[in-house]
Parts: sequence; C-alpha cells; structure tokens
Amino acid sequence: MSYVQIDNLTKTYKDTIALNHLSLTFDKGEFVTLLGPSGCGKSTLLRSIAGLAPTEEGSIHVDGVDITHLKPKDREIGMVFQSYGLFPNMTVLENIGFGLRMKGMKKSEYEGKVKRMIELVDLVGKEQSYPHQLSGGQQQRVALARSLVMEPKILLLDEPLSALDAKIRKNLQVELRRIQRELSITTVFVTHDQEEALTISDRIFVMDLGNIVQSGNPEEIYTHPANEFVARFIGNYNVLRAEQLRQLTGGGSFAAVSYAIRPEVIQLFPEHAGPEPSGNGWLAAGKVKDITVTGNVLRYLVESQDQRLQVDHLNTAKELWIQRDMNVNVWIPAEECVPLG
Repeated sequence: MSYVQIDNLTKTYKDTIALNHLSLTFDKGEFVTLLGPSGCGKSTLLRSIAGLAPTEEGSIHVDGVDITHLKPKDREIGMVFQSYGLFPNMTVLENIGFGLRMKGMKKSEYEGKVKRMIELVDLVGKEQSYPHQLSGGQQQRVALARSLVMEPKILLLDEPLSALDAKIRKNLQVELRRIQRELSITTVFVTHDQEEALTISDRIFVMDLGNIVQSGNPEEIYTHPANEFVARFIGNYNVLRAEQLRQLTGGGSFAAVSYAIRPEVIQLFPEHAGPEPSGNGWLAAGKVKDITVTGNVLRYLVESQDQRLQVDHLNTAKELWIQRDMNVNVWIPAEECVPLG
C-alpha cells in the first residue's frame, strides 16, 4: 500500500473546480513535485493534504491512517510556505525550537534536536542571529529546519524558493534534495518552474485546471509529453500539427494530430552540407532569424518551409559559424518527433 493515498479529492471555489476528483499516491521517502501554471490546483491540493483547505469529496490516507477530517495540528504534517513566517524577535535557535516548546518540551530535551537541524541546514554559527541579520536563503533554511525538527510524516513545500534570486535558488534546490534524501522524508513540492521540477523530483505530477494531465519521473515527463499542454509547459518544445510537419519535411506519414520536437535534437549545418546518411530523418533548408544567448545554450530561431523552429545548441566555439540571417540546413531526426495525444 502506498504511503500517501488520495482518492477522488474534489474542491470547488464558487463556480471554479480547483480539484477535479483527483486520485494519486506517493511512496514513503519519495520527493514528489506538483507542477503547473497558476490556478491549476497545485497549491489547493497541498493545502488539502495539510488540512487548510477542506474538500467536498474524497479521502486522504497517510501511512494507513485516514486524516481527511483531522485538524491540521493532528495530521503530523510539516509545511513551508513561500513567505518564511519567522518570528522577528527570536533567534535562529529560538525559531527552530518554537514548535517543540509549544509541545511542552524542555530546552534540555529539544536542544539536541535543534542543534542537529542547524547542522543539517548548514547554519552553524548563526544560532544567535535574528531573521533581519540573515539572507533570504538563510531565512528559508530556518523555516525548513523549524518544520523538519517536528519530525513530520510528510513535508509540504509551497513554492518555498520562488522569492530567492536565481543563483541562491539553484543552490538551495541541491541542498533541499540532499536534506530530503538524508532524512528520507516523504516530500510534496509545489512549483510552476519546469526546470526546478525536473532538477529535484523523483516523480512529477503535471496539473491543469484541477486535473492530473501526466505523471512520471523527470525523464519520462520531459522526453515523452502526453499532450500538447504538457509539451508546451514542460520545456521549449516545437509543437507542430501533422500537416505542418509534412510541409516542413517535404512529405512523410504522420498519423497523430500533432507532434513535439525538442529544440536540442534539431541540428544545423552549413547551407550545402548535412549529416551522414546513417540516421532516419529529414533535411530542410532554413534561415536563422534570431540568436539568443541563455548562458551555456545558444538558442536559434530558424525559419524553414514557413515554419518557425527553436533550436538549442551548446554554447561552444564550434557554433560560432552560425550567424543571424544565415541560410542553413536543418536536420530533424525522425525518432525525435514525439506524437501527442
């Protein structure tokens, strides 16, 4: 039996369906991400698990116990929000130990637990600091430690890194995954950031309009999107209807309504060159309309047969031959054209 089992969960706000008869399961120790655009229902699902958003139908079981109608304080669930919610008049040590004090534990009983959490979240030396003396990343670590020290059965994270700058955010993604693995705690993470979801998750549930539209590990979600919504949301896929792909490739049999092609699998060659004839695919004439540097990736906008394609190549010296307004040959591997349902 799964560690967390959600059956037929339904939640509406006036005329809006936030959760549409959802059923899903999480395994013990699994890092699960709820991914989707704003308003898709992911935060509502998280709050329903925590007991902060009562539902009209369905049930929630954790470790075999029905918690559907339990009060939030009785669910043994920890939750970390986007806003840190730290007490400004308390030190790091006091903030982390607050929940244990509220349970009636004496300082001598909980200080060992708090010390371990401080070490776990890499805040040694900051024990006597107040929140205003900490960076945003350090404050989020305190909020995380304050939740973890309670030893919850499940850790719920509602876009906890979204207020941080890009570099700190990426570092904390790695740290969060390390902490989760070290504690082997079942974690449910909410984000609208596709890259973040792919980076840290064991399994991803893609949501839209209160429904789960696809679930799977990051590799499955990224390489085999189930439909056009997932393909457009999860990455920078080129999504083409069958007739557009036929026009682009100069023929071919395409049975599905539409197809998704990852930008990094498309290759560009000089105008009068192409790949070795070993692979199956199509070569089409194109023109580079724009070039964007995203860091380690060069992103080309290429026009071919009245279609516009995004093409991603690693930013290396060998790509310097490609210039804006240059005529090129575009190679599309046949096996990389993913049919969409």
